[in-house]
Amino acid sequence: MEVLIFVLNDPRDLEEIMVEFTNIGISGSTIIDTVGMANILSSCEDASMFSSLQLLLNKGRSSNKTVFTVLKEERIEQALEIINKVTGGLNGPGNGIAFTIPVNRVFGGSFQQK
Repeated sequence: MEVLIFVLNDPRDLEEIMVEFTNIGISGSTIIDTVGMANILSSCEDASMFSSLQLLLNKGRSSNKTVFTVLKEERIEQALEIINKVTGGLNGPGNGIAFTIPVNRVFGGSFQQK
C-alpha cells in the first residue's frame, strides 16, 4: 500500500476529484487546508520576483487543499489519471503536485489489518 499525497492548488477541483474517486471505489481521503511557501513569501516586504510570479500563477489564491489517500499500489495510476483529467494535468504551471510514500502498516479505517 501507498499513501498518495497531492496538493491541489485550485480548491474548486476538489469536489469533482472526490466524486470521481468514489465512482472507481476509492472511498476515503483526508483533506486539509494548506498554504504554500510562495504565498507566505509574497506577504513579506522583501518578496522576491519568484514569489510574485508564483502568486500570478496561482491566480491570487491564498490556500490549497492537500489530500491524503491510502491506496493499494494498483489503484495509484487510476487516481492520478483522475487528478490529471480534472486539473488539466499536474505538469501545468500552478496546478499542484502529487507523490506517493510506501505504507508499511495501517491501523483503523477500511484497511484494518488483522
